[in-house]
Amino acid sequence: MERDALVRVAATGGYGTVYSVEEGVCEVALIDPQAEEDFLSVPQAMVEPLERAYPESMGELAGRLALLHLRVSCGAAAGGGFEAFVGRTEDDALELWWAEGNHRARRVSHLEGGQASALASALRGLDLEPWEHGGGAPARPGGWHWSLECAGAGMGASGFGHDGAPEGLRDVVEALAGMGLPLVWDDEGPRLA
Repeated sequence: MERDALVRVAATGGYGTVYSVEEGVCEVALIDPQAEEDFLSVPQAMVEPLERAYPESMGELAGRLALLHLRVSCGAAAGGGFEAFVGRTEDDALELWWAEGNHRARRVSHLEGGQASALASALRGLDLEPWEHGGGAPARPGGWHWSLECAGAGMGASGFGHDGAPEGLRDVVEALAGMGLPLVWDDEGPRLA
């Protein structure tokens, strides 16, 4: 199992990324706004790797979205960053969670039909494959950095970068802003409104 692989964690029923694997034990960075711990060590047998979602399969992932996590950091100022989570609940609804700066994420709302459709449409156009191992310009003071993970239909896609974005990321940010989050995308990329 590779570092940074997206996985489903049987112990939590949630998702995460592999941080390390040693002697049959995986350390997983949890992608969960409600998790009390950021990392969890579990036997490798309790971690199920997700099939990689390529651009042609993003429509299927979007149609059965289980999790989306977008993190943006703006320069050296921690207060200028944000995180947005969209996750499927046990009753099959999609919930929106939000955090600014170093604050803990809070639940904002359940997505309405139009909001869920707008997000699914944006995800269908997202191409993270070239950004899977990073991309954009070299990191610089005052620049911005993003990371995004999404999972659904047994598949996952992830990417990260600096001062540049994959095709479709702007549409995802604008779909999240359409849900009432204080976001804009300008010449410098995504930022708090």
